[in-house]
Amino acid sequence: MRRIIHHIRHLGKRRRNRVLAGFFAVNLILLFILYSNLFVYPNTYIGNTNVSGKTAKQVTALLQQQFAVLPRVRVKDRQYHYRYDQLGIILDTKKAIDELFLPNRKFLPLSIFTKRVVAPPLAFTQNFDQFIADTTFDFSEKPDDIAVDPETKSLIVTENSQIYRFDKNSLKSLLLDRFGDYDTPIYPMLAKVTNETISQIADLNQKLAAVFGSPVIVYLDLTGTIIAVELKEEDLREAISVTYEPQSVNAGLSVNEKALNAVLTRRVHESGFPIRNNLVTQNVVADFTRTITLRLAGADVSAILTSPGAGPTTNGSLADKYIEVDIKQAKMYLFKNGKVFKSFPVSTGSDYPTPTGKFEILNKVGLGFSNIYQDWLPWWMGFSYSKELNAYFGIHEQPYRITAEGKIVQASPQSIGTPSTGGCVALAPGAAREVYYFVDIGTPVYIFD
Repeated sequence: MRRIIHHIRHLGKRRRNRVLAGFFAVNLILLFILYSNLFVYPNTYIGNTNVSGKTAKQVTALLQQQFAVLPRVRVKDRQYHYRYDQLGIILDTKKAIDELFLPNRKFLPLSIFTKRVVAPPLAFTQNFDQFIADTTFDFSEKPDDIAVDPETKSLIVTENSQIYRFDKNSLKSLLLDRFGDYDTPIYPMLAKVTNETISQIADLNQKLAAVFGSPVIVYLDLTGTIIAVELKEEDLREAISVTYEPQSVNAGLSVNEKALNAVLTRRVHESGFPIRNNLVTQNVVADFTRTITLRLAGADVSAILTSPGAGPTTNGSLADKYIEVDIKQAKMYLFKNGKVFKSFPVSTGSDYPTPTGKFEILNKVGLGFSNIYQDWLPWWMGFSYSKELNAYFGIHEQPYRITAEGKIVQASPQSIGTPSTGGCVALAPGAAREVYYFVDIGTPVYIFD
């Protein structure tokens, strides 16, 4: 250096000035290169934090220190502290360092008087979206009120629930804007959670409208004469009761026997047919119950064929749950909680009479086999053992057999309703499965001739 200065002193003044200027320019460039490789450019911020003149190591330590502080989040009158990992957010320090030192590597960097703000290097992962979806705040003072309108037979909802979740964009924006500044809590916007119950009630009302929204033609078999009467929408609303089942968010439908008898009697009277004392028996109630259940499930049922007939022999009081079989009617009744739950046509004994009396379900198997007839018996439910035949009597689906060629030969569905079994009670496909799942071992079975 001394040699360089000594050499400069012996140069001419003008030439000396040029050499000195070049010397200082080179040193300034070297100083800038050194600074740009080690320190953040002046007037630079990460969010609200000034990081000017800091090294990459210092910036990394500062970011990690700020990331360890729990943001305070205010939700109405409640305050929460969430860890960033709990929010599904990670810190990408490499991204921040790369962006901070980007101007330093440019040939013509920004002016030191221009403020430069780099966004906090927070990465919002899929867990952030999951946090938003899973986190709700319930400010409800009482549950929703749901009642049945007795006139329209629809459900009326008074919404009382006040459930909210974070507005995703608001929370994200505040976390970025306030990163490193935790003196006061942040107040993200809230979004009201859609009341699923109201949506479910709206769907239920559509289903109820399908039950009551169109008339039903009732074909009544009265002592061999079939007459048709139309039950209008107001008749259906009069004869059918609706209850709300909050546990399952569902509607319960039941037939009011007295009201149904009144509307049927009125319509039959209008048709000019001689009126019997009581048109509605358990059989008619069962058919109507099945019809409105199908309508509620979405089936387009516009007609009912029913017969008052004799109905079941029992009145539902023999047990909480039991089966009644009427051989003469060729019908099975399922009783539950004192009422006919369902009824099905059946076939009973031809080769050997079906035993009558009180029995109970002794055994159940999904697929039984008859050694006598060499038939397979789906949904087998044995209820009595015959020492004479050394075989069980049971309830089952129509039998089938497999030929030597491997073909399945099914009993004719037309046989249901006529005596065609070896003493068992046979049901049509589908019906036997329902009965199988209705009964338990020990369920009473009453068979009348």
